Amino acid sequence: RLVADSEHEALLATLADDGLRQVLLTAALASPHPDAAGASAHRTDVAIVQAARDAGLFQALSHERRGEAPFDPGRPFHATALADRVCVKGAPEEICLRCTRLRRGDCDSPLDEAGRQALLDRARGLADRGLRVLMVADGSPDVPLEDPGNLVALGFISISDPLRPSVPAAVQRCREAGVRLVMITGDHPATARAIAREAGILDEDGEILTGGELAELPDDELDRRLERAPVIARATPLDKLRIIEGLRRRGHVVAMTGDGVNDAPALRLADVGVAMGRGGTEVARQAAAVVLTDDDFSTLVETFVEGRSFWRNMRRALSLLLGGNVGELELIVGATVLGFTSPLNTRQILVVNLITDALPALSIAMQQPEHRNLAALAREGISALDATLRRDVMRRGAATSLPALAAYIITRRTGGREEAGSTAFGAIVMNQLAQTLDAGWSEGNLNRSVLGAVGGSAGMLLATLSVRPLRDMLGLTALTPLGWGLIGTASLTAVAISRGFSSGNFPLSFSPDLAHDPKEKTDPRLPP
Repeated sequence: RLVADSEHEALLATLADDGLRQVLLTAALASPHPDAAGASAHRTDVAIVQAARDAGLFQALSHERRGEAPFDPGRPFHATALADRVCVKGAPEEICLRCTRLRRGDCDSPLDEAGRQALLDRARGLADRGLRVLMVADGSPDVPLEDPGNLVALGFISISDPLRPSVPAAVQRCREAGVRLVMITGDHPATARAIAREAGILDEDGEILTGGELAELPDDELDRRLERAPVIARATPLDKLRIIEGLRRRGHVVAMTGDGVNDAPALRLADVGVAMGRGGTEVARQAAAVVLTDDDFSTLVETFVEGRSFWRNMRRALSLLLGGNVGELELIVGATVLGFTSPLNTRQILVVNLITDALPALSIAMQQPEHRNLAALAREGISALDATLRRDVMRRGAATSLPALAAYIITRRTGGREEAGSTAFGAIVMNQLAQTLDAGWSEGNLNRSVLGAVGGSAGMLLATLSVRPLRDMLGLTALTPLGWGLIGTASLTAVAISRGFSSGNFPLSFSPDLAHDPKEKTDPRLPP
């Protein structure tokens, strides 16, 4: 934190110049009363009042206040009336227009347009360093608080609000997961640019819009500009509403974070309103759908990962269940079309579903989220249960049925009907279990719950084919070494086919682009 005038600046910790101390005192007086600088006061006001106390100006803060005009979206400044003067602090571009004189030392000199531009350039220089800049001025006691004019420019208060060390990494993780970030702030555009670049939100080609520019744009132009502008500066609560509406018109699912009373309408309008639990107001928390208890952005990123992983696991589990059933149907239909009898009877089909559907699918649904390979989660979401799920079901159905059908045909050519049916029974089960095992790989490791579920199901299959009473009940026969070899080959082939269709190496595979709305390629969606 530092205090500056038109020529000098000093850190608050080393503040000795009388002129700069007067700037700090005036800024503190142009803040809510110290008794109000608590939970309901803005952090900037609290910081300024505390800095004045630390500088030994506590007694001067006890001036009797005759009135106040607090900051609000339509009034970008705070004015306080004292017995001998009016103290004002606020946005430099607003305060500078209201100033007609400039104080240097004990002398006031007229302020012309060139002088105003010099002050704005001074504010811009401070803002370029990533500092939050407020201009400080005072005027005669008869100046109206609601619309003060004829003020004397005193200087600037600059406050550093450093990013948490975890923010740049969290922003990068959002990009990897397909989440687009838009920074909306009331700060000076230069301050917003410096902070956004430090966080990794704004690159060299990124565009910054201001609240004033937004107000002049029609909706269609606003929608186009928002696609290129990751930073909105000098934004008002009404601007936030227009931004959310514009993003939603473009097909985005919008999550909005906020902590103040003025953020409540935007938190309600967003698809997911996220309020700060520690620094947020009660109004914001009531308006939000989610409360971030530690106020840490990186925690929010983890919720994205959890949400995307939920949809991924749901899609995988459903594709295994439905794909296995489709594969069983394709096996029966395929054998019938080729002139053979059905490889499976009713009881065998029920046992196949019992072995492959319960524990394996549940273990896939309960997998932990992937934290390293976020790019793999970028396409996940509720839309992945539409075209993507249909593609996965067809892929897994083909991977399940084709190797099993081949094993059945080979066995029918070399053995009897019961032996061929038993081979097809074992192959159709192992094909599904092998695909479940393949789906259980996460970040280079095999999930233990998946391994246990597949192992248990494989044990059930082995018991079914090895225990004679069970074989007799189901109409199965003991397998020859050739049959076991065909089952093992079929399961490996099933994984190869499934992976080949998934990667697009086979001509029958669907392009991932066809499984998503074209907008989703440029408008990554957030999970609800």
